[in-house]
Amino acid sequence: MNVRSPVRPPTLRPRDVIGLVSPSAPGAPVAPQRFRRATDALRNMGFTVREGSRTWGTGDSAGTPQERADEINEFIRDPGVRAIVATIGGHTCNAILPLIDYAGLREDPKILIGYSDITALLLACVAKSDVVTFHGPTLLAEFGEFPAPLPGTRDAFLTAVSQTAAVGPLQQPPEWTDEHLLWDSEDTRARSLKPSRPRSWIVEGKGVGPLLGGNLDTLSVLGGTEYLPDFRGAILVWETCLTSINRIDQLLTHLEMVGIMDDLAGMMVGHGFRASGEFEDALHGHVAERYADHGFPVVAGVLAGHCDPMPTLPLGCRVALDSERRSIEVIDAAVR
Repeated sequence: MNVRSPVRPPTLRPRDVIGLVSPSAPGAPVAPQRFRRATDALRNMGFTVREGSRTWGTGDSAGTPQERADEINEFIRDPGVRAIVATIGGHTCNAILPLIDYAGLREDPKILIGYSDITALLLACVAKSDVVTFHGPTLLAEFGEFPAPLPGTRDAFLTAVSQTAAVGPLQQPPEWTDEHLLWDSEDTRARSLKPSRPRSWIVEGKGVGPLLGGNLDTLSVLGGTEYLPDFRGAILVWETCLTSINRIDQLLTHLEMVGIMDDLAGMMVGHGFRASGEFEDALHGHVAERYADHGFPVVAGVLAGHCDPMPTLPLGCRVALDSERRSIEVIDAAVR
């Protein structure tokens, strides 16, 4: 496996089919009104939407590991499906990893997108197929936003999956939100936006490498398995739902123990899940102290994770970090 020579899926074109999958928690049954709004949003972008076999699955997970894997494999093996979008995250995505048709994905690469617990599937596909995957919006959480997806989320998604030029600079949006509204009861208004804080270059420097990572809580579960890509020379991006710096520190230590930190080219720290400014400042100080002497730049406060608007980050494509220019730039195309 060589993430420096990634396999790029074909561009997503108007009328292409997007398959919906639920690799972890149930999707549509959680919020059927939001589900319909989200599928309408994808259709309004010009795409055809096809529900998966577990779209309406119920329970703690959307089905057994085999059922959830079968749903994904059906779309992987269908040449008429060009993208696979996760409906929602959860906690049990790692159970399906031994059951995915990675050879089929490499033979006919698809755009695969999600975040949070879907990090497990995204990284496994990079590790086992060399295919670029996309850390970005899920169906319910972002595409189901009222009254429509935020323009920044929509535009970033379309840029990443439809242009054959380099994805380009990752800009900090002027406004963002992590407000929580109960789905299908309180989400009858747009969430309140607040001004963005500038990104913080807590360790100065420059670095270029393939982007890898995602949700820290999920990433740590993959440590020591065959589903973790080679992070040598990579830019590690991580965000977390944890609100304890000690617990975050524990997971970072685990990543060091399994060798992820041995030869990084840089690190991007996403905004914490509903984290206060005070917590973010404390976390950034801790990370800065921890990695000050590791020889790679660290930029924190990146609005990538459980917040909106959300960038679509192509995992396996090269990213350039430059603290002098205060820039984050995806210098590769994500699709062909």
